[in-house]
Amino acid sequence: MVVGGGSSGWMTAAALSKKFGKDIKISVLEGENSNPVGVGESTITKFNAYLNLLELEDKEWMPHCNATYKTSIRFTNFRDGKGEVFEYPFAGAHTEESFGKWSIVRAKYKLGPDSFCEFLNDAYWLAKHNRMTDGSNFDMSFSLKNDTAYHFDASLFGKFLKTKFCKKANHYIDDVVTVKKDDDGYITSLVGNSGTEYSADLYVDCTGFKSLLLEKEMGSEFISFKPWLDNNRAIATHLSYKDKTTEISNVTNCTALSSGWSWNIPLWNRMGSGYVYSSDFISDDDAEKEFKQHVGNEDIEIRKINIRHGVRKRGWVKNVVGVGLAFGFIEPLESTGLVSTHEMIDQLVETLDRRECNITGFDRDSYNYTCQLLVSGYMHFVSLHYKLSQRSDTPYWKYQTELKDWFELSDPRLFSDKKMHCSYENGSTSFYENVHQMHSLAHRWDPEKHGIAYIMAGMGHVPYADHLYDYLRNGSEDNFEHDIDKIYQEYQKYAKLMEENILKLPTSYEFLKENIYS
Repeated sequence: MVVGGGSSGWMTAAALSKKFGKDIKISVLEGENSNPVGVGESTITKFNAYLNLLELEDKEWMPHCNATYKTSIRFTNFRDGKGEVFEYPFAGAHTEESFGKWSIVRAKYKLGPDSFCEFLNDAYWLAKHNRMTDGSNFDMSFSLKNDTAYHFDASLFGKFLKTKFCKKANHYIDDVVTVKKDDDGYITSLVGNSGTEYSADLYVDCTGFKSLLLEKEMGSEFISFKPWLDNNRAIATHLSYKDKTTEISNVTNCTALSSGWSWNIPLWNRMGSGYVYSSDFISDDDAEKEFKQHVGNEDIEIRKINIRHGVRKRGWVKNVVGVGLAFGFIEPLESTGLVSTHEMIDQLVETLDRRECNITGFDRDSYNYTCQLLVSGYMHFVSLHYKLSQRSDTPYWKYQTELKDWFELSDPRLFSDKKMHCSYENGSTSFYENVHQMHSLAHRWDPEKHGIAYIMAGMGHVPYADHLYDYLRNGSEDNFEHDIDKIYQEYQKYAKLMEENILKLPTSYEFLKENIYS
């Protein structure tokens, strides 16, 4: 039984119905006045695994959810607060050698931080010029299916899944007032406000931040992500397009403000925008004023949200599993708002499927370990977006960059004394390799896919490769200089080719209108 509706509840019910609908009975118990948080309107490519589980094609679901494509996350004012912009594009599988080539070319030719994306990732050019393709237009490393994420209305997505996949699921509207357990602490039934008693073998808690079953009834301890993360408030609004043909873009734009950051998410029918901030550094009233000034509209309606960032120590206790906010929440940066939903659903389905829904303590322990590793990895990755900044112009940013000892706070399993050797020559390398190890664990990525490198380069850090130092020491200086020039010439040729061909592609709006909203 799924307890709680909203996007996480119906996403869970849809996945279970798709995978086990013929073998198990699925029910959804939704509160009478459920009010989903609904800030998770932007995803990362990991969300595609969930779509693949449901065997959903884009044209089948996107029009029902005002969805648009997303190829990159754009960061504005995060590095030094002076209007700088850098991208985190999704496509591309890169090697340490390619990083090294960029490093030495950048050093000689004084290339800017954006050159990292230009040098290594075809999707950067799509984001830069707001163009879209299915990857068949010309020879480029880009897959619409694998290298694209989405912007969409999460509440509409939940309703679509309910209609599409949950027709055979029992749907009840009732508020839980009593929880009955057996002598071993397993839940035997839930009693609703109507007096009806609901029984199940497994209860999936999708009740949001209140975590009605997992935390309150099963006692799974809540572990706060403070002080790694400090933003505990959000205000959100909807904005109308002035010209959607140009304003619909394929990036989520994140702009750093005085005490946090503002998001801009372009949907097909409107834009979603908001401000995530820390109440330790700005009052709610001042945050609202700053946000309204940022969007240039004093008349917008504001929705206020209290954020509880952290995670329950165990996501699965006896016969209760927490999914979505009931299990944990990081914060919206890097579009991780839905991560605790679709990642936990994937893990739940995998665990149930492994031994035909026969669950023992080992299965629960394995699930809990994996989920903790995933979510804590995402959390550390997000926290680096603040720690790596060069800003110190406000008390908030000074605290983020100067006053927190990030390494002491981080997981000791990932930052051992042996690995943290630092010298003038390879100090940056050590830092980079350790952070990358954490990030690759979090995303279950191949070691050659370095997501953290885009953030580090955008913030002004250069991820050197150790073998380049050996090459520099052992090789002839003339040959070395010649090779650098050759690499740079190839880069210029590539950049010219990308500029010319990308501009021939349809804009994001044109691509969506032709392929999704025709």
